[in-house]
Amino acid sequence: MSEVSKSDLTLIERYVFLGKTRFRIALSGTNIVFNVEASSEEEAFEKVLDMVRKMNIDKKTLEALRSKTRQRQ
Repeated sequence: MSEVSKSDLTLIERYVFLGKTRFRIALSGTNIVFNVEASSEEEAFEKVLDMVRKMNIDKKTLEALRSKTRQRQ
């Protein structure tokens, strides 16, 4: 199983909410967006990749999601 990598993610926004830095990161080519608290951009990407792994999303699944997203547009 080929894992999703940082290159499959897109940083949408970095902002501060209630004194904590948060990041919105999208799974590129889909409408899936993760919102995580992290002290750095690198930590945010690692947190998102960990969530993606826990959701059992691999490259094959990601391509299927991208295909579905393109069909709906």
